[in-house]
Amino acid sequence: MLIRLWIEGPQTLAGTAVTKGSEPLRFDGWLELLRVVSELVAAAEEPMQEGQQGDDSRHPGSPAGE
Repeated sequence: MLIRLWIEGPQTLAGTAVTKGSEPLRFDGWLELLRVVSELVAAAEEPMQEGQQGDDSRHPGSPAGE
């Protein structure tokens, strides 16, 4: 699973997180970031629990993706 995070500005932690096929989820602060990541992971696990193939794509620059 690849989760993309965009952090906007160096002062307050705020940004957007998205996975392949999901809508962007905004967060403001560390606790909201954790909530958003939790929601993205839970949404990705649902198809696997139903016996479907999950998205197992890797980031092109990561060692697992090579």
